[in-house]
Amino acid sequence: MASIIFQEVVNMDLIKTGLIIAIGVTFYYLLLQWPTESNTREIVSQESLYNNDLNDSEYSLTEPLATFSDPDISKEEPVDIQGSYFEIENKDLALKIDSITGRFVYSELKNITKEKDGAAPFEIFGKTKSPDSFKENIYFANSGFYVQGEGYLKPNFSEILKNITDSGEIEYQLLGDTERFDFVRKVRLPSTGYKISVEDSVLSKSNERLQLTPYVVIERDGSPVEEGGLMYTYLGPVFSSTNDTYEKYDFEDIKEAPYQNKSLGGWVALIQHYFLSAWVPNQSLEYLYQARYSNRSERFSLGYTSKESEVNYGGSVSTENVLYVGPKLPGQLAEIEKNLDLTVDYGFLWWLGKPMYWFLELGNKIFNNWGMAIIFLTVVLKIITWPLSAKAYVSMGKMRELAPKMQQLQEKHGDNRQAMSQEMMQMYQKEGVNPLGGCLPMLAQLPFFLAFYWVLLETVELRHSPFFLWIDDLSAMDPYFILPILNGAGMYLSQKLTPTPPNADPMQAQMMKIFPLVFAVIFAWFPSGLVLYWLVNMVIQIFQQWWYSRKALAN
Repeated sequence: MASIIFQEVVNMDLIKTGLIIAIGVTFYYLLLQWPTESNTREIVSQESLYNNDLNDSEYSLTEPLATFSDPDISKEEPVDIQGSYFEIENKDLALKIDSITGRFVYSELKNITKEKDGAAPFEIFGKTKSPDSFKENIYFANSGFYVQGEGYLKPNFSEILKNITDSGEIEYQLLGDTERFDFVRKVRLPSTGYKISVEDSVLSKSNERLQLTPYVVIERDGSPVEEGGLMYTYLGPVFSSTNDTYEKYDFEDIKEAPYQNKSLGGWVALIQHYFLSAWVPNQSLEYLYQARYSNRSERFSLGYTSKESEVNYGGSVSTENVLYVGPKLPGQLAEIEKNLDLTVDYGFLWWLGKPMYWFLELGNKIFNNWGMAIIFLTVVLKIITWPLSAKAYVSMGKMRELAPKMQQLQEKHGDNRQAMSQEMMQMYQKEGVNPLGGCLPMLAQLPFFLAFYWVLLETVELRHSPFFLWIDDLSAMDPYFILPILNGAGMYLSQKLTPTPPNADPMQAQMMKIFPLVFAVIFAWFPSGLVLYWLVNMVIQIFQQWWYSRKALAN
């Protein structure tokens, strides 16, 4: 029995050391993962390649297409064409459409800037500049029809009409005319937001019998948009289908093997840090989702096709899809389609991340400040975990009461560590003291800390959001390192309030002494919003320690 008790004491020392190391490794890992955002996009040239591997599809689906209807243009008014592009916009979003191919070749988020205090809007579609070359890479979206063996049909839009509907939507009609087809594209945008409804219609003027396949595509090279970090957030395709509500299939996977999946409904998206583009079809139809890589163009293509339709003279076909181009806003994404809000990825702790974001959003509604929202969330979490922390601090208070007795045991047994540990364990059991109580509060906070890390990483509202005074961007590091220093000081004070057993491992004790400095250095590179969360958490923890220590002494 004595040997078992001694072994338990030894194991406790090992556990405490392991916990300290694990916490340090966790923080270092998060430090490596935090990206620094960079965005350099320009308008894509008219001479960009028109080829795409989705032309090679030989798959046929079973669901019928929507019925074609002639567009009503009685209320329309002409819109000027600038160069080779048509421009459409609402209060939040501006897009350019290539007049020949119909591609959405450029998009800017009018009320979101590239840089803090900058004037240039954030861009998604367009050209990227590869970090390792001067080659112009491309990012665009398109929808329409293609003919097996011929490729994409180019609508050659020559006229655009604009109308404000009774519901306040901005509706554009793009009209195209070729030798074999008349094209009509209706693009509807709400007055605000990033949802784009796209209806493509084609009317045959040819006596040929042609198989038309409706399609949507997002095409992009694989160059990153995040630069400066040792690691970066996920950049790549995501699919939702009847088989898997949220499936990542990254660029390297696509290079190894093309992606194919047949599904009723679903959606496809290309996500990056804070932003995404996505196509969402009619959920009552069946689609073949695809993703391929072209060695020739060095670009990735992802999208879906639906059932082929045969048309001859006078025949027509139409297809309708929703395009989203904008920030990861869970509310707007959830309204568009089921599971689309999963693109706001909180990792394996999503079950904690979602309610944390809800409280964070609630805090901002109350205080109109995302920094105060972080403080609000931290207080809520500490209230929720208060009972667990209370047990730990009560145990720590009892240990403080037992300090004179433990000193007596140390004097009694001297270097006989085994005998001392046996008596000490018996005393712990009698008094109901947990020697690991000092580690439990920090251990209990780790899941919440990790969850909040991903919430912060994915919450675009915190990007460039100020708190007060010198903190002008909660998603960036503290420019003067004040919050990290305060965190280090808080950890030091918390250590002083935590009783140390007289038989504690000397190496462990030395490690604990340098931890406040180590954490202060690590926090210096974390985003200030995350450091603010930990600082407020630390302040409340110190108050708890003081309160229960005072209560223990009073008793």
